[in-house]
Amino acid sequence: MGKRKTVWPTDREIRLRFILFAVIHAASIQGVSAELLLPAHKLLRDSPTEAQLRESLSEILATDEMYGFRFPADSEADELLRALERAAD
Repeated sequence: MGKRKTVWPTDREIRLRFILFAVIHAASIQGVSAELLLPAHKLLRDSPTEAQLRESLSEILATDEMYGFRFPADSEADELLRALERAAD
């Protein structure tokens, strides 16, 4: 039996996980439906790809309850979300 190679997440994926966690927390306070938040929360326990993290973030941020949500200006989280928005356009 061979050893299994451990695949570590990249720094960007780790940051996206923390951002997703913060967005899930804020969304639950704002009243976003559990049907949307539970799969996103489950995603954090798995080994998601960057694309899965971005998709989950965009689904939550697209809800009416999260309209206008922003992290503090010039924070790393805000800069990363803005970069993801530019990449999606």
